[in-house]
Amino acid sequence: MLGKLIKHEWKGTYRMGCLMLGAMAVVTFLGWLSFQAPVWKSMNGGSQASFGWLDIFSMFTVMIYAMLLVCVTFGIKVYLGVRFYRTMYTDEGYLTHTLPATKNQILASKILVSGLWTLFILLSVYLSLFLLVCSMVWTVVPEGYLPADFFSAVWEMMGELESVFGFSASHFVGIWIIASVVGAFTSNAILFGAISLGQLVSRARLFMGILYYILILVAEQMLVSLFRSFATNNIGIYLNINTDIRFLIDLLTAAALYGAMYFITSRKLNLA
Repeated sequence: MLGKLIKHEWKGTYRMGCLMLGAMAVVTFLGWLSFQAPVWKSMNGGSQASFGWLDIFSMFTVMIYAMLLVCVTFGIKVYLGVRFYRTMYTDEGYLTHTLPATKNQILASKILVSGLWTLFILLSVYLSLFLLVCSMVWTVVPEGYLPADFFSAVWEMMGELESVFGFSASHFVGIWIIASVVGAFTSNAILFGAISLGQLVSRARLFMGILYYILILVAEQMLVSLFRSFATNNIGIYLNINTDIRFLIDLLTAAALYGAMYFITSRKLNLA
């Protein structure tokens, strides 16, 4: 039954997910376009060009790129949160709960599919930023500068940072990758859990769910800052444990809120 639920959830979300991915492609193109103006090309040792309307358009495009990137990143969260609320706690949710499936299967299907779309959007954001950086670098660097030279210089810089500050770059990158992948799912569990907490009040339940979500994020950040304060005197330790702490706190919060979702869903069904 879990497979059927995942298939149904995928069909219900793929249109918006594909629209978001298409928007990311447009955003990435705008980012590339912003670095094709003469003012950027003049930085690689070429002749100094006058600041014209193309350069103004380039600066404007950079701002549009940044705004659209934020809109797409948060837009998928808003869509997934509203869909979860609609399909779980409104009249439409009544049909969801009549399916021959357990509450764990229903919740798991929503978290898995939502996590996949969040991961796809996150990967598209990382790819967009990577392509933007490459576009910027190869616009301003001197001619004949090879990509291998750039990545070699970055690798050498990471080695110097390791030796100076005493942190492990491989550990940092590894935990960052794991946290990004797992976090795509735990972040939705936290969002859905907060929306479920909003069902405990009598009015403005969706608003209260959003408020709970904000408060949970603030509380998480306060905990991370508290633990990080013990490592402020050592930059290496700070960089090593920063992502680790965030990852562990997200896991624990997601597990607790999953339990809250399960309890609240059971309670609403028993009262129905």
